[in-house]
Amino acid sequence: MSESKHLSIHISDNGPIRIEGDALELTYCGEPVEVEQGQAVYLCRCGESQNAPFCDGSHSRTGFVAEEGKGDKNAVRVWEGKTIRTYFNPNACMHVFKCKPLKALRERELAGDAAAAEEIARVVMTCPSGALTYESTSVTAPQPEQGAAVEIVEGGEIRIQGAFDINANLQERQPGDRATLCRCGLSRNKPWCDGQHKKRDNFR
Repeated sequence: MSESKHLSIHISDNGPIRIEGDALELTYCGEPVEVEQGQAVYLCRCGESQNAPFCDGSHSRTGFVAEEGKGDKNAVRVWEGKTIRTYFNPNACMHVFKCKPLKALRERELAGDAAAAEEIARVVMTCPSGALTYESTSVTAPQPEQGAAVEIVEGGEIRIQGAFDINANLQERQPGDRATLCRCGLSRNKPWCDGQHKKRDNFR
């Protein structure tokens, strides 16, 4: 990822998420949002803005309190293959299930299928939250999926795709180029998304 794609993310206390970066690319509900060169965007994270996905100050009106990291903490799970090792941090997972192919791929890799490790690496790299990572000395690192640097999913999370820095502690083994941020206000693991937006009706 080039320096021009590097994002700076600032989580305001009980307030919005500020994101800025050169050549910032932003999509909302699949549609591009025009952002002026060098302009910062302020995204709602209380889930009550009438100007979603942008902050309109509703967090002040509703008394939004963003307690950080109150969810249960579980140990990172390690899977050891013949040529590749994967890590899964359940605390970072937001349950979009792009990892479903891994079970069959792991069985193939353990059975000696040399191509399976490359496919495992590709699946790991599709994990939007960074809950999945891998290590291998024999697998060529796949290129990240192309897309917007900041993708705001309809009724869901903020997906960060590209190198970023943030004023919050990354979770264990979380890479610095993939993350999902909560914008519904319900995550028990703020500022990270944990899939709680699925409980909100008519959330866009």
